[in-house]
Amino acid sequence: HGSVNTREAVVSTQSTGDEELTRWETVYTEEYHKLMRRKLGLLTVEPEDSSLFANLFDAMYETHSDFTKTFQLLQEADFLDSYDEYIVCRSMASNCLSLEEVKKTLKPKFSKADCTALLQVVQKFNLQQDGGAGFNPLAMYGIEVGTVLRDHQIHTNLQKFSDMTQESRNQQCIDSWKTWICQYKARIERDNSNYTDADNYKSTRFEIQKKSNPVIVPRNHILQRAIDRAELGDYSITRRLLEVSENPFELSFCTDQWMAERDVGDKGAAVVT
Repeated sequence: HGSVNTREAVVSTQSTGDEELTRWETVYTEEYHKLMRRKLGLLTVEPEDSSLFANLFDAMYETHSDFTKTFQLLQEADFLDSYDEYIVCRSMASNCLSLEEVKKTLKPKFSKADCTALLQVVQKFNLQQDGGAGFNPLAMYGIEVGTVLRDHQIHTNLQKFSDMTQESRNQQCIDSWKTWICQYKARIERDNSNYTDADNYKSTRFEIQKKSNPVIVPRNHILQRAIDRAELGDYSITRRLLEVSENPFELSFCTDQWMAERDVGDKGAAVVT
């Protein structure tokens, strides 16, 4: 009798846990969608917005665009009165990594030949990233399946980019952004039509975007510069970093060095003084 009650308690606890996870996922999705609408200046809700958001991140991933700068550029563009597709797409493409910069970010752990051999082992034993049951010969050497699959993708991308010119890379970025920009512009037009206060639509969405998209973020090279100086007893950069971080959405608090370029592989970063 006691064992039956124990099993019932376990089943009940598992059921409650599943319900809580489902509820958490629902709340998380709702809050994520709210955040993305604010960052994109969307004032109404559409069921298809999740597709718009997913396609945006696909475009950023494909073009190696900087996250923070992407939203700044979208915030600055006019998608209604004076919209110019060519200018907007060129602007978005300017935020993409160049061909050489992309190559610097692609750093496999294994050589192409070794990766090919390891991939054959993964396929032969049907190995999964989550481990799973069964014999895993790679584990004997401390090699993770995820690392092999990641390196395989890196070598594939390196081959793709080695066959590409900077001109074709630029066009690829423009085409990728053009596809998403068309989807976004259509969404803004519907947003404008469905918003209750049409006369103040542009100013309202801009204010929301301005409060949702930081002008500065603590880039790694800026933080490292502050640490290096602090270790020498100079806390000037640290104090300035704290100062500008108190108003991350205000352009007036920033200079070019605090909006410095992102870290790209071993590329030299802008100097912050």
